Amino acid sequence: MNSEFPFILYYLGVLTCTVFLSRFIFRKYIHFANTYNLVKAANSRAAHKGKVFTGGGVVYAAVMMVAALILDNVDFVEFSNFSPIVATAILVSILGFYDDFVEMSPFNKYILLTFLILMLLYANATLPIIQNLNGFLGINEIPYIFGLIFTSFVYLSIMNAINLTDGIDGYLAIFSIFFFTSLLYNFDINQFYTLNTVSVIIIGSSIMFLRYNFSKGKKLFVGDAGSLFIGFWIATYLITYITSASNSTLVDVYSIKLQNIPVLAISMISIPVLDTIRVMLVRIINKKSPFAADRNHIHHILLDSGMTHLRTSLFLTSINWFNCILIFIIEQNFNSKELTIIYIFISLFWFFFFEYINRKNLISSKG
Repeated sequence: MNSEFPFILYYLGVLTCTVFLSRFIFRKYIHFANTYNLVKAANSRAAHKGKVFTGGGVVYAAVMMVAALILDNVDFVEFSNFSPIVATAILVSILGFYDDFVEMSPFNKYILLTFLILMLLYANATLPIIQNLNGFLGINEIPYIFGLIFTSFVYLSIMNAINLTDGIDGYLAIFSIFFFTSLLYNFDINQFYTLNTVSVIIIGSSIMFLRYNFSKGKKLFVGDAGSLFIGFWIATYLITYITSASNSTLVDVYSIKLQNIPVLAISMISIPVLDTIRVMLVRIINKKSPFAADRNHIHHILLDSGMTHLRTSLFLTSINWFNCILIFIIEQNFNSKELTIIYIFISLFWFFFFEYINRKNLISSKG
């Protein structure tokens, strides 16, 4: 592709069209949700009050489908090659939409998600599975079957972690905007124009979603339909980041050690991962299912300390990117084992930080 092509204008054009298209579809969806009473059921875990529509994540899927049909005619955007990935993302959103209103057991939901992901990885050559960790923790080549299982596990883990961010106003959308914006330049260097187009579509949809997520009269949540859809794409991006590392121009531009790529990848979602591990440990200690819903997430702790939804969302997103930037700055000075230990210590620092706030909240509520 000609390097002089005005990609910035192209991305701005896609962003503008996405904002207007998603605005139109969000408005239609809210009317539809109001007609058929597609509301989020109130419970003791909820961090919101009043009437809240949910399932809005299908709007993301609808916008993506329209964009894929229109932009496939652009010569440097290869949505035809990405059609299995786009189709799987839409099926994931539909499954999440069903779960939003006909609650499925975690076991059944993840069995279906596993099936969709395994079929995608097995049949699709565009998205390679993780078969080489380039020396991360001394691991290089991975046999195909183990790579297939490991990649599926990475998908499910990331999707579950991102799914847990959809508990307060703004968090999922703000996190998504930061995540996909941060990778625009990285993927542009490697000429991953289709993935960058997907990034812009999700960014534009998230910008418009924020308007309705913070609305008082027409408040909307994306639900599992949106959180699983976005989690699917975040997983796709991080897996692509890992699998393309050995041939990546990005590695040369920033002098990144190949063995440190997996640590950099996980640092991009460090707070959602920390929150997932933390709540599962708490549930297991309390002799509950690790998949049982509760009100013990990091964002709940911050809300209980007096922070607003917006401040909580910005705070957690800022911490996430502080961790990522810190790991990125220091990675050249360490091998993967050392960098992994540093990452664990950073996570432990935030773990105890949030536990300290949680204990203060408990003492305050008893006083």
